[in-house]
Amino acid sequence: MIMKLEIGGVMMDVVSAYAPQVGCAKGEKEDFWSESDEVMNSLPKGQKVVIGADWRQGGDGSVMALHNSLEGAGSVTWWGFSPALDLLVPPGNISIGGSIREITEDKALSQTINILLVGSGDSRHVLKTVAGLRQSSHSKTQLHVYIIENNLELIGRHLLFLTLAFEPPERMGLQEKAETFLELFGNSLIRSPTANYLQEVSHWLIQFVTESDLQEGRLPSVDLSALRFKERDQLEGIFKFWCHPDPRSFQIHRMWDVRLRQYLDSRYDFRQGAFDWDLTMKLHQRGHLSPVLIALHPQQAQMVSKAEYMRWRETGVAFELREGLYDTANRSLASGLLLKRNGERVPVRGYWGDIVSSPYISFGIETDNENLKQTANGLPTKTAQDVSLYNLQTILKDLVPKKEAEESEPSVSGEEATQRDGGGSAASLDSKNHSSSLQSQFSIHFLPLNCLDKLAEKNCYNQLFNIMYFSCSMIHQLKPALRRTAAPGASLIVEMARYILDVHKDQAAGLLPRVNELAKEAGFTPTVNNETIACFELREP
Repeated sequence: MIMKLEIGGVMMDVVSAYAPQVGCAKGEKEDFWSESDEVMNSLPKGQKVVIGADWRQGGDGSVMALHNSLEGAGSVTWWGFSPALDLLVPPGNISIGGSIREITEDKALSQTINILLVGSGDSRHVLKTVAGLRQSSHSKTQLHVYIIENNLELIGRHLLFLTLAFEPPERMGLQEKAETFLELFGNSLIRSPTANYLQEVSHWLIQFVTESDLQEGRLPSVDLSALRFKERDQLEGIFKFWCHPDPRSFQIHRMWDVRLRQYLDSRYDFRQGAFDWDLTMKLHQRGHLSPVLIALHPQQAQMVSKAEYMRWRETGVAFELREGLYDTANRSLASGLLLKRNGERVPVRGYWGDIVSSPYISFGIETDNENLKQTANGLPTKTAQDVSLYNLQTILKDLVPKKEAEESEPSVSGEEATQRDGGGSAASLDSKNHSSSLQSQFSIHFLPLNCLDKLAEKNCYNQLFNIMYFSCSMIHQLKPALRRTAAPGASLIVEMARYILDVHKDQAAGLLPRVNELAKEAGFTPTVNNETIACFELREP
């Protein structure tokens, strides 16, 4: 059926069809979706098709609405949509910043804690949790973190940031380390010294994933043994691409502009107004806590200034921490996607990440430093970049032995230090063993892609995980079989869609009941819920 529909003075052709859902045979469903490909291919070039849920809200409408609203968020989660959490402080209460506090006494005294991260995207939770091991209450805790992602490039980024975070102080000072981290983390374009570091580390990572002997040296806490050989080979290919010097092979500035044009469509010529609307009417509005806590913490997402947000939306450059030319593509933000071309699926490398919410959410909207929360005329005096730098320096400082950190503060700027030693060499890195007492206290295990369903079938994961974290993009993986892998009294933390700006506030609020239902089916009861995360605890059978 084809009909004309006028909305806001714009006439559109509507192709309508009923999608068989509940109560229909499997074959009938498969026939419908196979025939829908013919409808898609028959549409004129340049027209769009939207497949949505039943208007009567049948089926899993809340999760459907979430996944149908992720065009701006992209298909690859380069950064998370919630602030970094110390997962060793599990649910019991929520602090003003949205972080979790008040660890229960039995878990605080536990000698071993196993954490499962499903789709976290970046390393923010890992780094903040490991940094928390410095606290006296965790001095005897042995931490094991298991990471599941749906994209190998994300695992590559995990390895990149773990390598950077544990660079020895004599090689890279705290200031330089934090600035390099933020550049690689959230910038589409980076400075040449940062690009040189990325190439250098990539050469070392190629050896790291192919030679098991190296895994006991620089990153003794990282375990890749669970990855398939095919995945290791693909990781090697990813790191080789990061080393590639030809700028024509990844022109991210053009890719960013193409994404903007596709996303904004007719609004592209008025994009500055669209950016301003997304910042003030979406991000800033969602940045408040409940009315009871606003007086105690008035900023949150308002820490993201207009200047830095507009710059990032236009160019993809979130952090300009040093003067210089940001003109080299950040190859760690490249990923592959299968696109349909002439009836065949063709792999295409490009930028398929977030272009709306921004990288500032992970480290830049919450802080315990009161000086960074000061306001003037109702506006924060500091920016999300300032907060990100402070928070990251705090985390990275705790990852280095205190004595070494104090002795190794560089007397020259980070860029001068990088240029002075030429960025170092892979050979010199391999000759050093950078293991520390902290790295012997934890381990990070990378599991095969999308293997969550198979964990319950393996005895080694039976009742293993004390804490489980699911990102909002992986909520559909929250299934009853998860209970078999949960330790008695396990905690479940689910990231909500608060900071996914393409998801309407009503849709985001409607997601919580569905998450509660999925958690209940898996044997968990809610403990603490807010707009940022939902927390649950495994109930006794």
